[in-house]
Amino acid sequence: MLHRQKGQAIVEMAVLGSLLILAFSIAIGISESYNRRQSYMQQTFRATLYKADDANESGGVAATDFRRMPNVTNPMEIGAFQSFSSGNNLIWADGRDYTKEAKQYFLHNRSAYQNIPISYTPVAPNSVSTSVSDYTATLSSNSGYNKNENEGDINTTKSLSASGSVSGTSTVGDVNVGTGGSLSAGGLYYGGGLNRNTVNTRE
Repeated sequence: MLHRQKGQAIVEMAVLGSLLILAFSIAIGISESYNRRQSYMQQTFRATLYKADDANESGGVAATDFRRMPNVTNPMEIGAFQSFSSGNNLIWADGRDYTKEAKQYFLHNRSAYQNIPISYTPVAPNSVSTSVSDYTATLSSNSGYNKNENEGDINTTKSLSASGSVSGTSTVGDVNVGTGGSLSAGGLYYGGGLNRNTVNTRE
């Protein structure tokens, strides 16, 4: 009877532990996605401040970022693919007729600005509305695992290399803009390739 109760307790702990790990991984994934989205929104806001100040007028900046999110349950596996869209409009003027010089841009890979035609209004440009219309993502990955035992020492080595790209169209207001990039470190699609390695030694 006692052995049966112990066995039941072990099974219950195993099931409960698995559910707890699953719940934590979901919570961490949601939190990471929210944090990234807020980060991209703030980066776009700073870029808008820069462009509005540069023109001393009204400025708008829109951006679409593609990213592979971290795999919480297995760090040596490629995470899920997500896209993040953000946009801002700001007025930075010294009293001149800013509607004559208002500018709107699309920010490619957080480094290059593309001028986007806008419709003028008596107050400010149309609000920036950015969405991902469509995209195509490719991914190729290779992982390796080696385990060696030598005189009581156990050495394990894990490796992961991946390459991929994404291309698509983002809609900024009434304009479709082509965007994309190559998979790089950190899961970003800026180019460079992704490599990850771990080495563990246990005596």
